Order: sequence, then C-alpha cells, then structure tokens
Amino acid sequence: MAKVMVMKLFVVRQPIFNRWKRVVGYELIFHAVEADDKPLVDREQAGKWLIDAQLHLFKTIRLTGGKLAFVPLPRPLILQDLVSTLPPSQTVLEVDSEESTDDLVSACFRLKVTGYPIAVKGFLPWSPVRPLVAIANILKVDFSKVTGSERARAVAVYATPTRKMLAEKVETAEEFAEAERFGYDYFQGNFLYQPETLSAKVLTSHQFTYLRVMQLLSEPNMDFDRVEQVIKTDPSLSFKLLRYVNSAAIGVRHRVSSLRQALVLLGERLLRRWLLIAVTTLLLENKPHELLVTALVRGHMCEQIAAVAKLPPDPDPFLVGLLSVLDALLDQPMNEILEELPLNQELKDALMQYPMPLGWVYSLVLAYERMDWQTVSKLANLLGVPENELAIYYERSVRWADHLFSREAPVLLR
Repeated sequence: MAKVMVMKLFVVRQPIFNRWKRVVGYELIFHAVEADDKPLVDREQAGKWLIDAQLHLFKTIRLTGGKLAFVPLPRPLILQDLVSTLPPSQTVLEVDSEESTDDLVSACFRLKVTGYPIAVKGFLPWSPVRPLVAIANILKVDFSKVTGSERARAVAVYATPTRKMLAEKVETAEEFAEAERFGYDYFQGNFLYQPETLSAKVLTSHQFTYLRVMQLLSEPNMDFDRVEQVIKTDPSLSFKLLRYVNSAAIGVRHRVSSLRQALVLLGERLLRRWLLIAVTTLLLENKPHELLVTALVRGHMCEQIAAVAKLPPDPDPFLVGLLSVLDALLDQPMNEILEELPLNQELKDALMQYPMPLGWVYSLVLAYERMDWQTVSKLANLLGVPENELAIYYERSVRWADHLFSREAPVLLR
C-alpha cells in the first residue's frame, strides 16, 4: 500500500524592488516537511504538492497583492508541464542555472513563447555560458557568492534591452548603492530593513510627536485627554484623523469637526489601531512603502499568534510588529531608539527578543520571515501554537496588509 504523504507547508514572500525601491513582485518560497518533521526525500512529489498548494491553498494573486509572483520551480515540474496552470501574466518562472539540460531549455523556451517570463537563479558570471541564459528574461546574481568586480562584469557582459539583471541577497544599503551604480535593474534582500546610517541623527519635532503618540498607545488604559493634547500639536495628524472620521468608512450622519468628538466616536480600540498605522506612515516620510507593509504583516501575525498562545492583550502584540521597523525608519540602532522612547518595558524587552512570552512571539514571526524553520518549530512548541497553522496566519496577515495599504489607505492615511 502506498504511503500517504502528509506534509506541513510554509510559505514566505520576499519583495523584489526596482531602482526606486518600489516593489515589482514577490518571490514565493514554499517549504514543506512531513508531519513528523522528517525532510522530504521525494523532491518531485513534494514539488507537485507545492504547485497544488500554490493554486488552491495560497493563490499567487492573494500572496502578491496583484504584483508579479516569482516562483522557483524544480526541473521535473517544468518538464511535465505542470506550471501551465499558473497565470502567465502574473508569474515569473525561476529556474536554477545548474539545471541547464537540453530538455529543460526546450521546455523553458516553449513556456516563454506562451508568455511566461523566465528568470535564471544562481547565475555566476564566470561559469560557461549555458543555453538557458540565452532565453532568460532575468538573470539573478547572488551577491553572497559574486563579489567585487564580478558584480559589475555580470551587468556589462550579460545585460541587454530584453534581459534584465537582478541582484539578490543584497543585505546592506551600501550593497544596494553599489548594485544600482553597476546598472542592476532589480534588487532583493534585507537591505531595506537595515538602518542606512548608524551615526547620530537628530529627530524632527514631528517625529518626536509621533513617537510620543506611540508611547501613549502602549499604555494599557488610553488617556483621551493626553492623546488629544499630543495630536493637537501636529496639524497633519489632526487633519488626517478628522478626514478619516468623516469618510464613508465610518459612516457618520453629521460632520465631525472637533478632535475630542472624533476620539470619542472612534472608541479606544479603533482609535488605537488607526493612530498606530497613521503614525507609522507619517514616520515613513521618504522611506519605501514596503517597510509599512512589512510592519503591518508582522503586527497582524504577532496578534494572531499571541491570541492562540493566550497572551494578555496588554501590551498590544500588534504594536510589537509595527515598531519592529523603527530602526530602519529612523536610521538608528533599535537599542538606542528604545532607550529614548518611554515605552512599556515589556514592549521594549519583546523588541529586543528577550526570552519572555511576547519576545518569543516576535522572534517566531521573524524566524518565519527568515525561513529559519528549526527556530520556528522550537518557538511554536514553546508557545503552544500549532506549527501547521503558521502559514495560514501568514497568508491572512499578508492579505490584510495588502488590502489595507492598497484600498483603505487612501482614506485611512492620506
């Protein structure tokens, strides 16, 4: 009797940026293990299961917010034409450069003719030119393996008007600047989430106001008088709040013209959530919007995990995720920011990933995001969270953040 394969599936998306740090697509990375945590040895069978999961459990358009989905595929799936069920207009097929056999090249060429862009992963500029490179729309150069002058040579030799160059595993702002200078078209890596400088930076009065709002929101019981006084010091925040309260999303019958009336009308829960998102958006200023999307995804996932783990609602787990990008927003190390910010101590400890329940929740979200599956399993067990549910929490968080940013944000945040 054939063994029935029962698997746990995890999915993570990694943003791909253009030169202006705008997201053009997401690489979807699927990871599967058997239910007893044994590694999968039948890669072809696992690959088929992953394709089915992409089509039915995690539809690509739901995971990418309508942007391009870069989907890494093993050789058997391409040869058996199992990828033709993915929509060509929304999908970029990623193929490993080491798998450049004649039958694979022919299959990729047929797929390209039918409308699928082809991206070649792990391209090494010093390797012999393979036929797969000739039909590629995108070459992905791994900056952790390709260094120095070879990074520039890859663009100089292989870039054409119809073949774009993508720098992946770009981990710092300096590496991004270098790749941009060399002429790369697209960029992937953790550079966006690192402070651009570690030198002392003077915060503006507006930034101090926004951080002060966050401090008030971190307190268990919201003091409406203090919140009103702080909001009054920032005309932009006051205007956005009144615009939101008077929008169709709230549906008030009579126009609201005072801050106090707006605060009371929204109530503590909705006001707390709106202010958290609005203040984080204002802190962004000239930063890429993907930082806010990441913060929202982390916050929503922290919230779901904390609820399942039966953690108390105060301090707010959502706030931990939202504040997790403060170092990249303010271009300062997180520990220095937390020294100056009068937040609840438990929130500070969680953001520093200290060994305590809320810290474990935040560490679990980061481990999932970074695909550290061993740590994911350890922390999920520690918190009593079903490991096989994490992919569902992640998908919910991604969809919620994308929906909020793309549809509600014009009313909520403008």
